[in-house]
Amino acid sequence: MIFGQNLGRQTEKAKQGILRYIWDRKLREGDKIPSQTELCRHLQIGCATLDRAVKALVQDGVLEARRRVGVFVRNAKPEGLPGRSIGIVGLLLDAPHMFNWSLAYAVQDALQKNGCECTMFPFREEYRDTPEFSDFPGLEYAVSQKLVHGLISISDFYAERLLPGLDEAGLKVCFCGPPSHVESGIFLDSVGFMIRGLDELREAGYRMPRILIGPGPLRCFSLPRLAEYLAGWPECPVPLDAMYLEGYGLESGHRLADAFLRMPPERRPDSVVIGDDIIAQGFFSELVRKQGRRIDYLPPAVCLRNRKAPVDFPCREVIDYEIDSRELAECTVEQLLNRLRGTESTPPLRWIPPLRRTPEDVHLKPAADRD
Repeated sequence: MIFGQNLGRQTEKAKQGILRYIWDRKLREGDKIPSQTELCRHLQIGCATLDRAVKALVQDGVLEARRRVGVFVRNAKPEGLPGRSIGIVGLLLDAPHMFNWSLAYAVQDALQKNGCECTMFPFREEYRDTPEFSDFPGLEYAVSQKLVHGLISISDFYAERLLPGLDEAGLKVCFCGPPSHVESGIFLDSVGFMIRGLDELREAGYRMPRILIGPGPLRCFSLPRLAEYLAGWPECPVPLDAMYLEGYGLESGHRLADAFLRMPPERRPDSVVIGDDIIAQGFFSELVRKQGRRIDYLPPAVCLRNRKAPVDFPCREVIDYEIDSRELAECTVEQLLNRLRGTESTPPLRWIPPLRRTPEDVHLKPAADRD
């Protein structure tokens, strides 16, 4: 039964096969691995695939190639859990340029580097806040048949409906990505980004910002901290409920741009903090399209971008922050593997702050100097 999309690639599978061979036979540092012909026959792969896998393991420090002598084990310590199958679940995992998509592939790479296989269980239907366990095709079957040993959830949704079924099956699960309503996981500090973005605008003299952000549990994490921040910014006349604007995808960006252009010029936001580069693309593209040749309104922005899938949009002034999906993925895989080993030492809840991609000496043009 096909229960998901296998993310394995030939070279990675060959690397896993070599690692299993080393660990199953308890080879130690300095032991020679079999010849190319023997390994190809054992792993049932081609010579070119094996050659790429060996070179990758040499680069990783696992093997050592000695000219005219052979290939030897350099580090036989099993850092991962060879042979373990880890599932990846999440929304929109099949949508290129989306953060979840790039994070899922970063998780895949981190798992394969640790000798684990992985299977994706995407949620392919229309987006909604509370998907259920059965909404991920094949997941129930895989869990019930013990085809997966652990699960990583790319979570931007409420997890209460997913967790009970996993708990009953005794499956270890780790959450990562955007904030979610769980007590443990590795999450992006989106709220910290919003605060830093508002700081950038405030220092440049802007007083009427808006925050454009994706939907989901992030609202519950954001509003208390934003309310506290605004209490210390008396010069800002924008109430919290008018500042925090949720949307999803290009169409939301279009609608927000249209709404801003309909406002009287004196009431329009003078700046924006955008936590989703797809919304940013829709927002700024629509501003340009609606205004035609004469563009009078194009507010400066602080934008959170996806390093793995950058999206361009027409903005005169922008300070970019970026998400390092690789760091999120590696921390999550480390947490899950430690749980499977029973040696968890990492904090149950960790927030990864976005990094400022724009050089630190570059700042927005002061509001007083704008035309």
